[in-house]
Amino acid sequence: MDEYMRIARLLEEGKIDPEEARRLLEALEGESAEPVRVASRGGLRARIERADLRVQVRAGLNEPVIEEDDGLNARLEAAGSDWKLTAGGTRRRFFGAFNLLDPRKKLRLALPPDLALDLQLGQGEVRIQGALLALRVQLGQGRLRFDRTDALDVRLGQGEVEGRARIVEDHHRVQLGMGKVRLTLEPGSDLRLKVNTGLGEAKASGRLQYEGKGPSVSYDGSVGEGRGELKVSVGMGDVEVRLP
Repeated sequence: MDEYMRIARLLEEGKIDPEEARRLLEALEGESAEPVRVASRGGLRARIERADLRVQVRAGLNEPVIEEDDGLNARLEAAGSDWKLTAGGTRRRFFGAFNLLDPRKKLRLALPPDLALDLQLGQGEVRIQGALLALRVQLGQGRLRFDRTDALDVRLGQGEVEGRARIVEDHHRVQLGMGKVRLTLEPGSDLRLKVNTGLGEAKASGRLQYEGKGPSVSYDGSVGEGRGELKVSVGMGDVEVRLP
């Protein structure tokens, strides 16, 4: 039994939770948590414990703007070319116990198109409209949907990831403890794709044709010269990668 299958079995038997599975996948990959370097004017770093976040990338903006705050008391602070978003009203440890009976608060942001987003969210849903240069998300439990990005670094305990990316260089990853990953690679992508699932189904369509199901599914394929690299690792769940 390989390590991906072992993680899936531990999840299935309830011996570990999705967040622990995500950490095991991260250790298995042996990669640092540093985001991919891309040319940008700066970045927005957000740390939120529990919320539903809507982000719109909007041309003409020179700085991020909070457009709606449903009780999170969020605040933006500038630090040179970078920005920091904090949400007040809580001192609980990040990824700590949540009061699941309380409705999640809503937060809506508008970002300039040349600002990278670095987000940590304990629980919630994230919807990003518009094209980002770089997207880095660490999510305990929930759903991530994004329109398009040129750099991708996603780590999710339990939930779903869906979006479009144009990968042409550097290393990128999506790690999921339990759930589903659906990615569409944009025209012009030049990469090596590596997919591992402990227990589930993996599909690649378009220029890459692959379908595997069952325990310990692994796939390795290239588009173009394979200058970039995208690794998708799932403990238990399904992966679908499309190349139109």
